[in-house]
Amino acid sequence: MSGTHMNPHDESAMDQDYLAQRPERDARYFVRLGWMLALLGAGSFFLWASLAPLDQGIPVQGTVVVSGKRKAVQSMSSGVVSQILVREGQLVKQGQPLFQLDQTQVAADVQSLQAQYRMAWASLARWQSERDNLKQVNFPVELSNDPDPRLALVLEGQRQLFSSRRDAFAREQAALRASIEGAGAQLAGMRRARTDLSAQADSLQQQLNNLTPLAQNGYIPRNRLMEYQRQLSQVQQQLAENLGESGRVEQGIVESRLKLQQHIEEYQKEVRTQLADAQLKSVTLEEQLTSAGFDLQHSEIIATADGIAVNLGVHTIGAVVRQGESLLEIVPQDTRLEVEGRLPVNLIDKVGPHLPVDILFTAFNQSRTPRVPGEVSLVSADQMVDEKTGVPYYVLRSSVSDQSMEKLNGLVIKPGMPAEMFVRTGERSLLNYLFKPLLDRAGSALTEE
Repeated sequence: MSGTHMNPHDESAMDQDYLAQRPERDARYFVRLGWMLALLGAGSFFLWASLAPLDQGIPVQGTVVVSGKRKAVQSMSSGVVSQILVREGQLVKQGQPLFQLDQTQVAADVQSLQAQYRMAWASLARWQSERDNLKQVNFPVELSNDPDPRLALVLEGQRQLFSSRRDAFAREQAALRASIEGAGAQLAGMRRARTDLSAQADSLQQQLNNLTPLAQNGYIPRNRLMEYQRQLSQVQQQLAENLGESGRVEQGIVESRLKLQQHIEEYQKEVRTQLADAQLKSVTLEEQLTSAGFDLQHSEIIATADGIAVNLGVHTIGAVVRQGESLLEIVPQDTRLEVEGRLPVNLIDKVGPHLPVDILFTAFNQSRTPRVPGEVSLVSADQMVDEKTGVPYYVLRSSVSDQSMEKLNGLVIKPGMPAEMFVRTGERSLLNYLFKPLLDRAGSALTEE
């Protein structure tokens, strides 16, 4: 038993050795525990970074617009402003008068063109009546029933001109026909005279035939035979002259008949030419009258839609406006508000209609204003180019439902406010965000050239 009994001095030494070794064991324990916790934290972080989804999207700066865009009110014609019937910010109704242009000049133009057009119309009716060889001018009912006394004088003048031209033509035709008839009578007389001369020549020739043997035998004087021969020569000469003159008269008749026909054709040609000119003038004046009437009708500029008048461009009576000039814009009421921005062209493949969008209206306190959910309503079909910078872009527009707008707790959204859109294009992990740029560059970094 004495072999198993421990000396008190030995026990004290063992306790001192144990106490000396304990701090070393505790330090290693805490180091291992620290490493285990660090590895556990790093593993948990990488596990979360590889599995936890994070929103992937594209931020786009935008502006609040109305879905129907602003309606520009333009002047349809040039003129001088005589009345301004609208104020900046005023609520207007469709068809409400906004501006009045001075009508003095355009009204005078319309009146002058109306008079010219009616005169041209009356002249056209006269030429048509001459073409159709009517006995009197057939005016349209609109002209005949017009009570304007000035037009009545115009119609009477056209009737007199029609009658004078018709009478002059008839007189010229009658003179040509009388000439033809006179030449015909003369030709008939010459034919009768030629018949008598032919009979007389035949009689003289017969007498000569009978007297020639007697003169040769001396029964009658030779001078008597020569007298008959002289008479026969005279008759034959008269007959030849008759034939020649008859030919000239016949030629004159033919020429007179041709002249008569030519006179008719020239008259009809003149009528057709003047008729074409009158038709052209009538059409031209009608177009000018329509244009002037359009200007007169649109000298009162009206609202094109219901809404609020903004960007008033005319503030002074007597201001000159040009055709097509924008006088103000109307912001339609009761239309859905949208946010419109410019999408860079290199991101067009990542954005399409109906993608979810988070919208922040930056005009309000951003710490107290929530993001409003919406969706992409429009991506332009083709790229646009900024006229000032020359930078191309696509138009991106997002819409917000009425239920989503309730999250703003009564904040009023107005067109023109700035906004920020975050188009959510999917989900990615944190590791993907961190390492994808490196992996994308690795392929090109390991090439020689």
